[in-house]
Amino acid sequence: MKKALPYIIGGLLLLVLAGLLAGGNGNRFDKRVTLNKKDKIPYGTFVAFNNLPYLFPHANITINKKAPGYWEEDVLRYDTSHQSLLIVTKEFNASDEELQDLFHFVSRGNNVFISAYDLNLKAQDFFHFTLGYADTGFPMEYDAGTMDTLRLWMMNPPFSKTTNRYAYPGRKFYSHFISFDSTMSYVLERTADSNVVLLRIRAGEGSFYIHTAPLSFSNYFLLHRQNMGHYNQLLSVLDAGSTTVAWDEYYIHKPVYTPDKSPSPLRIFMQQPALRMALLTALAGLIIFVLLGLKRKQRLIPVIEPLRNDSLDFVKTIGRLYFQKKNNKNLCNKMIVHFTEYVHSHYKMNTGNMDSDFIIRLSGKSGSDEKTVKAIAEYISFCHDAPAIHDQQVTELYTLLEKFYKTS
Repeated sequence: MKKALPYIIGGLLLLVLAGLLAGGNGNRFDKRVTLNKKDKIPYGTFVAFNNLPYLFPHANITINKKAPGYWEEDVLRYDTSHQSLLIVTKEFNASDEELQDLFHFVSRGNNVFISAYDLNLKAQDFFHFTLGYADTGFPMEYDAGTMDTLRLWMMNPPFSKTTNRYAYPGRKFYSHFISFDSTMSYVLERTADSNVVLLRIRAGEGSFYIHTAPLSFSNYFLLHRQNMGHYNQLLSVLDAGSTTVAWDEYYIHKPVYTPDKSPSPLRIFMQQPALRMALLTALAGLIIFVLLGLKRKQRLIPVIEPLRNDSLDFVKTIGRLYFQKKNNKNLCNKMIVHFTEYVHSHYKMNTGNMDSDFIIRLSGKSGSDEKTVKAIAEYISFCHDAPAIHDQQVTELYTLLEKFYKTS
């Protein structure tokens, strides 16, 4: 133990020395560019976010963390106007669907202020402009002399003619508009060397404000001399009567490169928790139903229909065939033959002599009235002797025979 004591003391001294060296960097300038509303470092946006209530005392200050099209109703609403969305980020990489949703939101009488160093090509095409860059982006080289001292010049109108030039000795980190559609865009701010960094783009009842110097919202810039005046004038372009001012945190955390969304309609279901659970529940129920349906089942017992009198149907079919050929006498003979066979087979009666006795006995056995039987007997006698038979007479004979068959 005594032999190890010098090594233990030496190790503790080294730890203390390392702690002192590390603590000596506590006052070192933090060069990270976060633009996060919670960060109090030079390039955070703690001051900008916490001063929103002073600029908009009657507005509801909210934080948006959802993509356009999926905003929560207590943050932003699509069906109302007089709302403002403030987006401060390093890269604004919106998709086509998000740009369309933002456009519909603005066209209803709302404002969207976008302050970003870079906007992706989809956004540049959507707003009809191209960007050039005065900074090399990330990672930053703070000691490079060409990358510090940001100087901004706010145009008038709409800004005042008094103090409208602002600067700070920090990093530039801005881009500028090389070209833009002057028919739909209005220049509001430039840099000291006349590069355009702020455009107003009208859309329906509202406006887009595209700003390319996001470090003007940083703590370092705002707390340098009188630069809070720049912040106050810059946000004065927003609707002073805004009922809601939302600070966006969606784009500051969104990855720069995101894969294209699937065009499948099921994507909408999967993005909403309630719809996703309903779809999964329905799918699970369908799987269970199929698995249970695989069990062997007894075949259904077929229904056996009673035997039909096909001979009568055959006679009717043949009768229609003869009727269509207008061979009325032959048709009547066929019906008479069928009638005599029917009487002989069912009632065991001789049909050679259809006198009054025959009529009375057949009526009694068959249940048909004597009047019908007598009319049939007279028609049979007429058909044997007549050289030709009219269609009406064929129909009358057929009607009498059908009446006899149904009542016998």
